[in-house]
Amino acid sequence: MSNLTIELREEKSQAIAGLPYLSLQVERNINVALQLKFVRETLTLASDRFTQMPNVHSCLIGLVEHRSNVFWVLDLPQLLGFESLDSTSVDKHMAVLQVADMFLGLAVSSISRVIRFTETDIVSPLGLPNTKAPLQTVPFLKGCFFPPDTNDNCIYVLDAEAIALTNLSI
Repeated sequence: MSNLTIELREEKSQAIAGLPYLSLQVERNINVALQLKFVRETLTLASDRFTQMPNVHSCLIGLVEHRSNVFWVLDLPQLLGFESLDSTSVDKHMAVLQVADMFLGLAVSSISRVIRFTETDIVSPLGLPNTKAPLQTVPFLKGCFFPPDTNDNCIYVLDAEAIALTNLSI
């Protein structure tokens, strides 16, 4: 009788490094990223779906009802100190955040893609000469990420909780 040996090899699956972030375009050549765990979904809604409210902060586009939830939608570029979104556009692209039990829509120029990077890849934007972020961005900023092997500008990494908890009273 022959002695048969069975060799078991442990197959090593390639681990995907880093946390997933959703990249959003706030202006031409300016992107921001939010950790994907806070993004419930992305939508494109017609402007007539927004209920505008009087006497609110100028970056609040209005309230929207979606999937039995009513929540505020922010003009994210304006909140961050960039040029406001075109108010005459027919559709609004937005990412719906969920922080704890609260929903918040962030309207942007366009939704880009999911990218992955680690916390150690995030660098402080202070002292970097190529950053284009206005001072209004600082309270919402975790730092910058520079995608490797690309000529892309830095991607500003935002703090979703800081955005959701900001006081927008006038």
